[in-house]
Amino acid sequence: MLIRLTPAEAVALAAMGGAALPPVITSVTAEGDTIRVSADLRRLGDLPGALKLAARLAPVVRADVRVLRFEAPTATLGVEVNASGLPASRLLGVLTGPLQAALRGKGLPPDAVTIGPDGVITADVEALLSPALPGLDVTRLAIEGGEVVVVASV
Repeated sequence: MLIRLTPAEAVALAAMGGAALPPVITSVTAEGDTIRVSADLRRLGDLPGALKLAARLAPVVRADVRVLRFEAPTATLGVEVNASGLPASRLLGVLTGPLQAALRGKGLPPDAVTIGPDGVITADVEALLSPALPGLDVTRLAIEGGEVVVVASV
């Protein structure tokens, strides 16, 4: 099957399945081969020290996400982060712990997502989707023309 969704449709579908975006995420849009995510760090509750300081200095963070490659079941994503117009690639390292905790809280393996210091994220798509969509076999994942494109079988 071929699935083409705008980011707004993907977010709405995820919310219907009980996987709503956290309140820190203020917008998700796409342009060409890039997904753009905006977050307001002030919406986070209990922050570790380094992230608390970052939230005070640059509360709004924007990230551009591109699919660099997909070799089932692993998606390799390139992420460019900026906070108040400043490159914030080091912020990704600070987010690793909270992201791992969130995955464990959802019952997912903590190694389903790996954040590299160079802004490269690897995600085990099968591990991330299997709780909500067991039996879905994703064979292609891309961002094209402002849409998320998934080729999968059941």
